[in-house]
Amino acid sequence: MPLPLIERSEREIAEKIRKKVEAMKEVKGVRQPIVRVSGKRIDVVIPVLLDSNLGWEESHRISLNVEREVTKEFPEARVTIHTEPLGDGSESLWKLVKDVAEGTPGSRGVHNIHIQRIDEKLYVDLHLEVSANMTVKQAHDVAEQVEARIEAAVPSIAEVTVHIESASERVSRELAGVQTELDSYIEHVAERFPEIREVCRISIRRFGNATHLVLKCRFDQDLSIEKAHEIATKLEKEIRSDYPNITRIDIHEEPA
Repeated sequence: MPLPLIERSEREIAEKIRKKVEAMKEVKGVRQPIVRVSGKRIDVVIPVLLDSNLGWEESHRISLNVEREVTKEFPEARVTIHTEPLGDGSESLWKLVKDVAEGTPGSRGVHNIHIQRIDEKLYVDLHLEVSANMTVKQAHDVAEQVEARIEAAVPSIAEVTVHIESASERVSRELAGVQTELDSYIEHVAERFPEIREVCRISIRRFGNATHLVLKCRFDQDLSIEKAHEIATKLEKEIRSDYPNITRIDIHEEPA
């Protein structure tokens, strides 16, 4: 049975990117790129293997070169590069770091994760996105939690460096009809609730000065409506904490 157009194109794009990056002299290997096509936008995550003796500056320089090569082929792509040392022996190390950082309360996502091995010790550098409404102290506390959780999850990591970035307010752009990361943010938060099978039909509406978010959550059809409503309420609370300017949130529960 042939793959759907979107899935097929995502796989084709991922394979084309993998071959292109593998051909770069400074790159020692590439794990399977992750590609997501959404409208006219392409989100690409590329796990790249580099010489374990490289320093941070060289790693970042090569990452920029990789990003430049990919965007030459796909100008509309938003590219995130994760680097890890060749021969580390842990193919999922960068994913573990990503999952731990993104699962920390207050995290709005992470990108540009770089892992280096220096003198048999692992060093992690990453960019952490937090709500633009956070204070400096609140953002710093989240960053410290991310560092502590990563070091606890991987004892062989000697140091974690977190660069804090403000996740810009995206609601106004959503209202203007431009697809933003609001969808991705809601989907990311929904992943914390395994009972939610799918989040769909996310829309923003404005009535005067009020902003109204509407979305649908699909649950297992055998789940009680009481439990589904409880989970939807928790999801709404999570969204409100990072998007306080949204006046009203309506979440509709549906069977998957």
